[in-house]
Amino acid sequence: MERDVSLFYEDFGDGEPVVLVHGWPLSQRFWEAQTGAFVEAGHRVVSYDRRGFGRSAQPWNGYDHDTFTRDLAAVVDALGLSGVTLVGFSTGCAEAVSYTARSDRVARLVLGSPVVYPDPVAHDLRAAAAGHRIHMLDDVLRRFVAVDGHSALDEQTRLYLLRLAADASPRATAESLTVWESADPSSDLARIAVPILIVQGEADAFVPPEDSGRRVARAVAGSVLATIPSAPHAAPITHHEQWNQLVLEFIAA
Repeated sequence: MERDVSLFYEDFGDGEPVVLVHGWPLSQRFWEAQTGAFVEAGHRVVSYDRRGFGRSAQPWNGYDHDTFTRDLAAVVDALGLSGVTLVGFSTGCAEAVSYTARSDRVARLVLGSPVVYPDPVAHDLRAAAAGHRIHMLDDVLRRFVAVDGHSALDEQTRLYLLRLAADASPRATAESLTVWESADPSSDLARIAVPILIVQGEADAFVPPEDSGRRVARAVAGSVLATIPSAPHAAPITHHEQWNQLVLEFIAA
């Protein structure tokens, strides 16, 4: 039987709730540029650390798709949220999609640089995590912010992100990648009946746009795909003003 796991969260502001789900291998600190902007726009903003990351508990097991989805449900249920705008980034979009397909608490879904389909690179990253975790994370975060081979983020902030990633459970860092290896969102995407906004960086060097946002948009009729020119995978950080504006306009529509 799975033991109870403590999940760290932050809850700021009032108004319609926005729940932010970070992606591998970071923490809810990823959303610094969104939290203040969304609170100032009149929203209640909740962000949490996925199990194994940030300030949440770091159990040995539980790094699978269903458990991540149950963790998200536990946060929403514990806070009694409804009419939620659920915002996922990268691999965090996987449980955002899964939860939206199963819950009546979500009013809108935002998928930022979604990583929801399987990719062989996940196996390679998991193998690298076993013996070269920090080096692997450093390389991943370089690709997160790269545009045509050049960084779209100052090095101090990139190194801050690397510290966040390095502080995660080594076990969680490796095992979470199995979700990406075996992902199959087709049935969940087909069940979603709420408005969906997909925000994609035009120059994503981590997951090509045609295998990410564009693929999701083709799978979900009526979804809106917004592409930020010259933006990398981590567009919510590097191009936060444009990214935030797109999301806030979607919520207000």
